[in-house]
Amino acid sequence: MTVPCKKCKTEPVISRRYSGEILCQNCFFRSFEKNAIKELRTQVNQLVTNSKLNIKKIGIGLSGGKDSTVALKILKIYCKERDTKIIGLSVDEGIENYRSPSLECAKEVCNDLQVELQIYSYKELIGMNLSELLITKPPDASPCSPCGILRRRSLNQMARSSNVDCLILGHNLDDFSQTVLMNHARGDVSRLTRMAPHKYVQDGFIPRLLPLRRLPEQEIYLYAMLKNLKFHDGDCPYAGKAQRNFFRKMIMEMEEKQPGTRHSLVNGMEKIRKDSPQPEALDSCPSCGEPSGGDGPCVFCREFGSFAV
Repeated sequence: MTVPCKKCKTEPVISRRYSGEILCQNCFFRSFEKNAIKELRTQVNQLVTNSKLNIKKIGIGLSGGKDSTVALKILKIYCKERDTKIIGLSVDEGIENYRSPSLECAKEVCNDLQVELQIYSYKELIGMNLSELLITKPPDASPCSPCGILRRRSLNQMARSSNVDCLILGHNLDDFSQTVLMNHARGDVSRLTRMAPHKYVQDGFIPRLLPLRRLPEQEIYLYAMLKNLKFHDGDCPYAGKAQRNFFRKMIMEMEEKQPGTRHSLVNGMEKIRKDSPQPEALDSCPSCGEPSGGDGPCVFCREFGSFAV
């Protein structure tokens, strides 16, 4: 016999092992949106309080996948009664048979939600797409590493040129807990304190917020499906080579044996960040003038300076 929704006693659509909740569709929608908006509100308030920022324009990184599509839906709900403009920012890596259909989804959802969308390509940044770059300059390890450097540079330049006050990303609980564990495994505690969601504004760098970071990937997929949101349901052809696959498998095994592990990783990271001092001002790259974490050239110039357009 199916156990009914614990709130309204109707047929359930989800059982949350980490919290013990069993919810029907309507109760799941309310819970999901409440949790995401609460997280976003908390992050916005911290940023505004610490940086005296008046947020009037919010950018959102849109890939056309389920996470960024749901993040946009949540952001629209959040901004409904606020005098805040939303602008979608998409990066086109030029990955054949992958990025084009996802960008079509991003265009469609932005059209449906009446959100402006801007698209910036790797070709505009370095004169070639990712596939061409991997032939010209083969990476030592996973293609995800150079792609990440280029995507972060592209998004920051787009966000800054669009004059947004902050940038929303669709990272979910699975993504976020994997990143936390990866940094622990490297012994890189300082990076934990610099991770998004950012609590301070630094010159030249648009602060990033993560409203979905406490919501599991499975719930985001369920929300998108039940809400009939248009999104691209496909994996990047290079994803199988990513280092984080090892940590993804490890965390899922831990979550299966001990529900709530992913949330515990996030909460532990926040305890580390709680008493951390305000981050030092970023240096400017002597080559391109962009923000840099060190005295010398930024990682983009070190890796791709010779290709920059």
